[in-house]
Amino acid sequence: MTVNQDTIFNELKLRIKLLDKQDEQMAGRMEEKLLLWLVSDTINQSDNIDELIYNFLERISVIRDISFSACCRVSDNTVSYLNSYSAHVEDATNDCFLTLSASLIHKLKSGPCFINFESFYSEGVYLKEDIPCNPKSVSIFPFQSLYIPFGIFVFVDEEKTSESLASISIVIKQIINMAIERLEKLTTLEELKELNISFEKKLRDRTKKLGDNNKLLKKEIKEIKEKEKGLIKAKTSFDETVEYQLPYLMNISHEIRTPLNGILGFTELIRNNDIVGQDKEKYINIIKSCGKSLIKIIDDVVSLSKIESNLIQIHKEDFPISKFMSELYDFFKNDELFKQRDNVELRLNLNFNGNTIINTDEKRLKQILENLIGNALKYTEEGHIEIGCKITEDENYNGGNKDILFFVKDTGIGIDPEFQEIIFDKFVKFEHDISRLFGGTGLGLTIAKDLTEKLGGKISFNSKSGTGSEFYFTLPASILVFNGNDKLLSKKELKEKYNWNGKRVLIVEDDEMSYISLFAISCIL
Repeated sequence: MTVNQDTIFNELKLRIKLLDKQDEQMAGRMEEKLLLWLVSDTINQSDNIDELIYNFLERISVIRDISFSACCRVSDNTVSYLNSYSAHVEDATNDCFLTLSASLIHKLKSGPCFINFESFYSEGVYLKEDIPCNPKSVSIFPFQSLYIPFGIFVFVDEEKTSESLASISIVIKQIINMAIERLEKLTTLEELKELNISFEKKLRDRTKKLGDNNKLLKKEIKEIKEKEKGLIKAKTSFDETVEYQLPYLMNISHEIRTPLNGILGFTELIRNNDIVGQDKEKYINIIKSCGKSLIKIIDDVVSLSKIESNLIQIHKEDFPISKFMSELYDFFKNDELFKQRDNVELRLNLNFNGNTIINTDEKRLKQILENLIGNALKYTEEGHIEIGCKITEDENYNGGNKDILFFVKDTGIGIDPEFQEIIFDKFVKFEHDISRLFGGTGLGLTIAKDLTEKLGGKISFNSKSGTGSEFYFTLPASILVFNGNDKLLSKKELKEKYNWNGKRVLIVEDDEMSYISLFAISCIL
């Protein structure tokens, strides 16, 4: 071969070497670009920190044909495991497989380290025996982030030397920077999510607490409103009571003062020794009349108070109605006011068997009739007053529950139409010379109405001004006939079971009306 040929050959060999080197460099650049593209794509598609670290390790390890890789945290010269990838074993380890010397850790703070197997011990790399590969070299890349202040990516190769990654360390660093940037974003997002979850929980708790407080507040407001209603009701009741009690007390005080003045005044006159005979007797009768009036006022006030407070008690019992009415008749025949009525006749009208027994409250019935008869006497100056009672059904009754009708009729001044609708109201009195003369509380008819209703009855009246009035009321009562042996019998039973022919009847009675009634009954039987 000539010199010229040698020169040309050497030139060709040189060119061939240059072409091979260019191809190698081009292949390396292509690999770097592929690695950068694939890993960056994986990084961007990761949705959480663990997924990001694992995908980062897995993609580099697969592309570079690396057997095992891991991410660790370094703190106080201690290495702790975060995540790993193994080409041979899934979930290879959860424990740290690696221990680094303090000098190597200090060295890593300046940049990555690439260590072959024969230099592990001298460089300060200690791998556990259970690591899932047969290491030939270790490449360690340090990194920092807000999430991991000091961390390392470790790539363990069981076939190539450490230079296999050293040649592309710049690209690896670039990929690590991309991963750390993504890591910090994901960390921030997770912190924001946690903060949002915490905020939502606190918001829910706060909302619930506010809701509970709102319910409690509504309950308190409702209770306050109920108390306000109670106070308003109490105030209204108090105002009504004051409004009612004031004229009531004024009226009662006036009515009490009138008989008291009479008693005190005429008592002083009687003490005068010059007053004797008829004048003295007259003054004594006036004092007696004033005392009775005072007692009547007190009785009316007490009765009305008991009725309105629902304290009045009803005690029903059996008693003979004829005897009851006769005693009531005799009482008013001897009344001082009646004795002053020379032109008034008092009549008793009983339309039933003289031994008839009724069942009701005798005391309350007497109180009703006394109020009605007392009013009749007060407002009747001439004519008559008729009191009486009768069974409301026909006479052919043979026992059982019957209604009995009581009535008080008079020929007095009557009731003006404008007073008729309010006649049973409290303190209603006629503006008449008679009412001014005799006084009174205006409670008699109110008490009579209330007591009648307490006994289960109903009271009413008919009246015309100037012609008199008729008050009547019915009571439900067990109406029976009494035979004298504590056995209640009907009139039919008396006739059927007892033979009165040829019998003499001795009647002992100090009341004339009762004597007449019993005598008439004995004649019938």
